[in-house]
Amino acid sequence: MAELPLNPDCFACDYKNHNVLHCAAHETIERINEGKDFTIFPRGKHLVTSGVKADGFFFIKSGLVRSYVQLASGKEQTLRLSGPGDWVGFRDCISDSISHHNVIAVEDTHACYITGVLIEALVADDINFQKEVFRQMAKEWQEMEEHVVSLGTKQVHEKLAEILIVLDNAQGRKNQVELKVTRDVLATFIGTKTETLVRALSDLKAREFISVDKNRIDILNREALYSLSKIA
Repeated sequence: MAELPLNPDCFACDYKNHNVLHCAAHETIERINEGKDFTIFPRGKHLVTSGVKADGFFFIKSGLVRSYVQLASGKEQTLRLSGPGDWVGFRDCISDSISHHNVIAVEDTHACYITGVLIEALVADDINFQKEVFRQMAKEWQEMEEHVVSLGTKQVHEKLAEILIVLDNAQGRKNQVELKVTRDVLATFIGTKTETLVRALSDLKAREFISVDKNRIDILNREALYSLSKIA
Protein backbone atom coordinates (compact mmCIF):
# COMPACT_ATOMS: atom_id res chain seq x y z
CA MET A 1 0.00 0.00 0.00
CA ALA A 2 1.88 3.06 -1.26
CA GLU A 3 1.28 6.50 0.16
CA LEU A 4 1.25 9.51 -2.13
CA PRO A 5 3.43 12.40 -0.92
CA LEU A 6 0.58 14.91 -1.00
CA ASN A 7 -3.16 14.62 -0.44
CA PRO A 8 -5.34 15.87 -3.30
CA ASP A 9 -7.23 19.09 -2.67
CA CYS A 10 -10.93 18.52 -1.84
CA PHE A 11 -11.77 21.96 -3.24
CA ALA A 12 -10.39 20.90 -6.64
CA CYS A 13 -11.95 17.42 -6.62
CA ASP A 14 -14.00 16.54 -9.71
CA TYR A 15 -16.66 14.99 -7.46
CA LYS A 16 -17.04 17.81 -4.93
CA ASN A 17 -20.28 18.97 -6.52
CA HIS A 18 -21.67 15.46 -6.98
CA ASN A 19 -21.58 14.04 -3.46
CA VAL A 20 -22.21 15.14 0.12
CA LEU A 21 -19.59 17.89 -0.11
CA HIS A 22 -21.68 19.95 -2.51
CA CYS A 23 -23.63 21.55 0.34
CA ALA A 24 -20.97 21.33 3.06
CA ALA A 25 -19.71 24.50 4.69
CA HIS A 26 -16.29 25.79 3.62
CA GLU A 27 -14.92 24.94 7.07
CA THR A 28 -16.22 21.37 6.79
CA ILE A 29 -14.40 20.81 3.51
CA GLU A 30 -11.25 22.34 5.01
CA ARG A 31 -11.38 19.91 7.94
CA ILE A 32 -11.81 16.93 5.61
CA ASN A 33 -8.99 18.26 3.45
CA GLU A 34 -6.66 18.41 6.43
CA GLY A 35 -7.80 15.20 8.14
CA LYS A 36 -8.02 12.68 5.29
CA ASP A 37 -5.37 10.27 4.02
CA PHE A 38 -4.87 9.42 0.36
CA THR A 39 -3.80 5.95 -0.72
CA ILE A 40 -3.22 3.97 -3.91
CA PHE A 41 -4.49 0.39 -3.76
CA PRO A 42 -3.02 -1.84 -6.48
CA ARG A 43 -5.29 -4.37 -8.14
CA GLY A 44 -6.02 -7.26 -5.78
CA LYS A 45 -5.40 -5.26 -2.59
CA HIS A 46 -8.14 -5.17 0.05
CA LEU A 47 -9.49 -1.81 1.21
CA VAL A 48 -11.83 -3.42 3.74
CA THR A 49 -11.62 -6.84 5.41
CA SER A 50 -14.63 -8.60 6.90
CA GLY A 51 -14.51 -8.98 10.68
CA VAL A 52 -12.21 -5.99 11.22
CA LYS A 53 -13.41 -2.96 13.19
CA ALA A 54 -14.48 -0.16 10.85
CA ASP A 55 -12.74 2.99 12.11
CA GLY A 56 -13.25 4.93 8.90
CA PHE A 57 -14.37 4.69 5.28
CA PHE A 58 -13.03 5.29 1.78
CA PHE A 59 -14.05 7.72 -0.94
CA ILE A 60 -13.13 6.36 -4.37
CA LYS A 61 -11.41 9.00 -6.49
CA SER A 62 -10.49 6.72 -9.39
CA GLY A 63 -10.54 3.00 -10.13
CA LEU A 64 -13.03 0.23 -9.38
CA VAL A 65 -13.59 -1.90 -6.26
CA ARG A 66 -15.74 -4.94 -5.54
CA SER A 67 -17.66 -5.53 -2.30
CA TYR A 68 -18.31 -9.18 -1.54
CA VAL A 69 -19.06 -11.68 1.23
CA GLN A 70 -17.60 -15.14 1.70
CA LEU A 71 -20.36 -17.74 1.86
CA ALA A 72 -20.29 -20.81 4.10
CA SER A 73 -19.74 -22.91 0.97
CA GLY A 74 -16.48 -21.06 0.35
CA LYS A 75 -17.87 -19.23 -2.67
CA GLU A 76 -18.01 -15.46 -2.95
CA GLN A 77 -21.17 -13.40 -3.43
CA THR A 78 -20.54 -10.02 -5.03
CA LEU A 79 -22.65 -7.28 -3.47
CA ARG A 80 -21.62 -4.19 -5.33
CA LEU A 81 -19.14 -2.67 -7.77
CA SER A 82 -18.09 0.85 -6.76
CA GLY A 83 -16.24 3.46 -8.79
CA PRO A 84 -15.27 7.13 -8.76
CA GLY A 85 -17.52 9.21 -6.51
CA ASP A 86 -18.69 6.25 -4.39
CA TRP A 87 -18.15 5.74 -0.65
CA VAL A 88 -17.03 2.34 0.65
CA GLY A 89 -17.41 1.09 4.22
CA PHE A 90 -19.48 4.08 5.24
CA ARG A 91 -22.38 2.24 6.86
CA ASP A 92 -20.21 0.09 9.13
CA CYS A 93 -18.14 3.13 10.07
CA ILE A 94 -21.18 5.20 11.05
CA SER A 95 -22.68 2.31 13.03
CA ASP A 96 -19.32 1.83 14.81
CA SER A 97 -19.28 -1.89 14.07
CA ILE A 98 -17.04 -4.46 12.45
CA SER A 99 -17.03 -4.69 8.67
CA HIS A 100 -19.52 -7.25 7.41
CA HIS A 101 -18.04 -7.62 3.94
CA ASN A 102 -14.76 -7.40 2.05
CA VAL A 103 -13.80 -4.73 -0.46
CA ILE A 104 -11.05 -5.45 -3.00
CA ALA A 105 -9.53 -3.32 -5.76
CA VAL A 106 -10.54 -4.64 -9.18
CA GLU A 107 -8.07 -2.23 -10.79
CA ASP A 108 -5.53 0.21 -9.39
CA THR A 109 -7.62 2.48 -7.20
CA HIS A 110 -7.00 5.92 -5.68
CA ALA A 111 -9.01 6.47 -2.50
CA CYS A 112 -9.32 9.04 0.27
CA TYR A 113 -9.69 7.65 3.81
CA ILE A 114 -11.80 9.56 6.35
CA THR A 115 -11.96 8.49 9.99
CA GLY A 116 -15.21 7.88 11.82
CA VAL A 117 -14.14 10.33 14.54
CA LEU A 118 -13.79 13.12 11.99
CA ILE A 119 -17.08 12.39 10.20
CA GLU A 120 -19.00 12.26 13.50
CA ALA A 121 -17.63 15.68 14.48
CA LEU A 122 -18.53 17.16 11.11
CA VAL A 123 -22.05 15.69 11.19
CA ALA A 124 -22.57 17.30 14.61
CA ASP A 125 -21.23 20.71 13.52
CA ASP A 126 -22.68 21.14 10.01
CA ILE A 127 -26.44 20.55 9.72
CA ASN A 128 -26.47 20.65 5.90
CA PHE A 129 -23.64 18.16 5.76
CA GLN A 130 -25.53 15.99 8.24
CA LYS A 131 -28.60 15.88 6.00
CA GLU A 132 -26.53 14.87 2.98
CA VAL A 133 -24.79 12.13 4.97
CA PHE A 134 -28.19 10.69 5.87
CA ARG A 135 -29.23 10.87 2.21
CA GLN A 136 -26.05 9.03 1.27
CA MET A 137 -26.86 6.26 3.75
CA ALA A 138 -30.43 6.01 2.47
CA LYS A 139 -29.18 5.80 -1.12
CA GLU A 140 -26.81 2.96 -0.23
CA TRP A 141 -29.55 1.02 1.58
CA GLN A 142 -31.93 1.51 -1.34
CA GLU A 143 -29.35 0.24 -3.82
CA MET A 144 -28.73 -2.85 -1.71
CA GLU A 145 -32.46 -3.53 -1.39
CA GLU A 146 -32.92 -3.16 -5.15
CA HIS A 147 -30.04 -5.56 -5.74
CA VAL A 148 -31.60 -8.16 -3.41
CA VAL A 149 -34.97 -7.78 -5.17
CA SER A 150 -33.25 -8.08 -8.54
CA LEU A 151 -31.55 -11.32 -7.50
CA GLY A 152 -34.85 -12.78 -6.35
CA THR A 153 -37.19 -11.69 -9.13
CA LYS A 154 -35.30 -11.06 -12.37
CA GLN A 155 -34.21 -13.61 -14.91
CA VAL A 156 -30.53 -13.92 -15.87
CA HIS A 157 -30.92 -11.90 -19.09
CA GLU A 158 -32.66 -9.10 -17.23
CA LYS A 159 -30.01 -8.99 -14.50
CA LEU A 160 -27.20 -9.07 -17.07
CA ALA A 161 -28.74 -6.18 -19.01
CA GLU A 162 -29.05 -4.23 -15.76
CA ILE A 163 -25.42 -4.71 -14.72
CA LEU A 164 -24.17 -3.79 -18.21
CA ILE A 165 -26.07 -0.50 -18.02
CA VAL A 166 -24.77 0.14 -14.49
CA LEU A 167 -21.18 -0.54 -15.57
CA ASP A 168 -21.54 1.64 -18.65
CA ASN A 169 -22.88 4.51 -16.53
CA ALA A 170 -19.97 4.09 -14.09
CA GLN A 171 -17.47 4.20 -16.96
CA GLY A 172 -18.80 7.41 -18.46
CA ARG A 173 -21.84 6.27 -20.47
CA LYS A 174 -19.82 5.55 -23.62
CA ASN A 175 -21.84 2.49 -24.67
CA GLN A 176 -18.64 0.54 -24.15
CA VAL A 177 -17.97 -1.59 -21.06
CA GLU A 178 -14.47 -2.69 -20.12
CA LEU A 179 -14.93 -5.75 -17.92
CA LYS A 180 -12.53 -5.28 -15.01
CA VAL A 181 -13.72 -8.49 -13.38
CA THR A 182 -13.73 -12.08 -14.59
CA ARG A 183 -16.86 -13.71 -15.91
CA ASP A 184 -16.83 -15.85 -12.76
CA VAL A 185 -17.06 -12.74 -10.58
CA LEU A 186 -19.69 -11.17 -12.83
CA ALA A 187 -21.76 -14.34 -12.44
CA THR A 188 -21.63 -14.03 -8.63
CA PHE A 189 -22.93 -10.48 -8.90
CA ILE A 190 -26.09 -11.54 -10.70
CA GLY A 191 -26.42 -14.78 -8.75
CA THR A 192 -25.90 -17.39 -11.46
CA LYS A 193 -23.35 -19.90 -12.75
CA THR A 194 -20.55 -18.83 -15.06
CA GLU A 195 -21.73 -21.04 -17.90
CA THR A 196 -25.24 -19.55 -17.64
CA LEU A 197 -23.76 -16.04 -17.78
CA VAL A 198 -21.71 -16.92 -20.86
CA ARG A 199 -24.83 -18.26 -22.60
CA ALA A 200 -26.73 -15.08 -21.72
CA LEU A 201 -23.91 -12.93 -23.16
CA SER A 202 -23.99 -15.01 -26.35
CA ASP A 203 -27.75 -14.61 -26.57
CA LEU A 204 -27.61 -10.81 -26.21
CA LYS A 205 -24.89 -10.80 -28.85
CA ALA A 206 -27.05 -12.89 -31.19
CA ARG A 207 -29.90 -10.40 -30.72
CA GLU A 208 -27.42 -7.64 -31.67
CA PHE A 209 -27.96 -5.86 -28.37
CA ILE A 210 -24.22 -6.05 -27.70
CA SER A 211 -20.95 -7.10 -29.29
CA VAL A 212 -18.25 -8.89 -27.31
CA ASP A 213 -14.51 -8.71 -27.88
CA LYS A 214 -12.66 -10.47 -25.05
CA ASN A 215 -13.14 -8.17 -22.03
CA ARG A 216 -14.80 -5.35 -23.95
CA ILE A 217 -18.54 -5.20 -24.48
CA ASP A 218 -19.99 -2.64 -26.88
CA ILE A 219 -23.62 -1.70 -26.32
CA LEU A 220 -25.26 -1.64 -29.76
CA ASN A 221 -28.87 -1.15 -28.65
CA ARG A 222 -29.07 0.69 -25.34
CA GLU A 223 -32.85 1.09 -25.51
CA ALA A 224 -33.35 -2.65 -25.91
CA LEU A 225 -31.02 -3.37 -22.98
CA TYR A 226 -32.78 -0.80 -20.83
CA SER A 227 -36.18 -2.31 -21.65
CA LEU A 228 -34.91 -5.82 -20.93
CA SER A 229 -33.39 -4.78 -17.60
CA LYS A 230 -36.71 -3.41 -16.31
CA ILE A 231 -34.88 -0.64 -14.50
CA ALA A 232 -37.48 1.64 -12.92
